[in-house]
Amino acid sequence: MKITLTPRTAEHVKIYWKKIQDEEIRKHIPLESLSLEEALGQFEASVQPGANSFGMCIEADGDYVGDAWCYGIDEENEKMAMFSFLIFEKSLWGKGVGSEAARLFCTEALSRYKIRKLGAFTYAENIGSLKALQKAGFFEKERFLEEGRLSVYLERLKSVAHVGQEFQDEKGY
Repeated sequence: MKITLTPRTAEHVKIYWKKIQDEEIRKHIPLESLSLEEALGQFEASVQPGANSFGMCIEADGDYVGDAWCYGIDEENEKMAMFSFLIFEKSLWGKGVGSEAARLFCTEALSRYKIRKLGAFTYAENIGSLKALQKAGFFEKERFLEEGRLSVYLERLKSVAHVGQEFQDEKGY
């Protein structure tokens, strides 16, 4: 299966917004509850010069199956951004789409912006997301309770931006 990243449009935002209303998807990742109008507003802000967020569509064999994005981009002080991804096509969960999309997107974000690291959050029970992040070069930094759920904070350093394959083999994922 060929995984590619493509530019997002307002039409993608509408599809994405509709797909993530699914209860099963929402229970796996922390998603801000936004109206469609708010989601479109965030998208419009992200394509403006100097925006502090950036996103791309994830495609599997040419089909739009999810999004990857970074937000809170800080090129001046912290030299970091937060990363997130979501595969809304549930038939593709566990098939390596998320880890490959994360690897591709993180490489793009780390070269596009003057940042040294990316951070990511996921729920501890979301093993698929944890493994995808680890395969993409993220390392667990902290576990904590958030609204009664065990969450995990991970980071990926720019200096390890090309170790995804080595990390994968070393950990046996």
